[in-house]
Amino acid sequence: MRSSLFFLLTLIPLAALPAAEVNQPKPTLLLRIMTSADKNRDGKLSVVEYKTLDIQATHHGDDHFALSDTNKDGFIDSSELVGALSRQTWYAILSEGTEACFTRLDSNKDAKLDLKEFRPISKMGAHTEQHFKSADTNKDGNLDLAEFSVLAEHKIVKAPEVSPPKKK
Repeated sequence: MRSSLFFLLTLIPLAALPAAEVNQPKPTLLLRIMTSADKNRDGKLSVVEYKTLDIQATHHGDDHFALSDTNKDGFIDSSELVGALSRQTWYAILSEGTEACFTRLDSNKDAKLDLKEFRPISKMGAHTEQHFKSADTNKDGNLDLAEFSVLAEHKIVKAPEVSPPKKK
């Protein structure tokens, strides 16, 4: 299943993507995300599986899912995944690369991001400040690279390896 999903993800033509997504991440990131969320390993995400990826799942998860399920089959497949993740700050960070994104946003080059520097990457709209404060674990009013990295990685858990059944 994993190899066929990887194959499908590599077939997403860049020419078919909107101009803003030409800098899309390598298929390995998409595979990692899909593998992490696809708990039943069927190659597509149900609304419950998708909500594990959506930072606003409590309030907007169903709406985000419905918008992303472009073929209206009740699932998000690999061809719909980039669109589904486009509203996620963590995905924007990982797509660019955590360190590269941090460096680009750190306009005053002080090795930390304040709220003003963080806003351009945030997909949280009116909730940006709240999202920023929750990522600021040491409560110094800034995000260092470690805090920024946790913000980027927190929705992707290490996908469990599927091991063959033990013989009795």
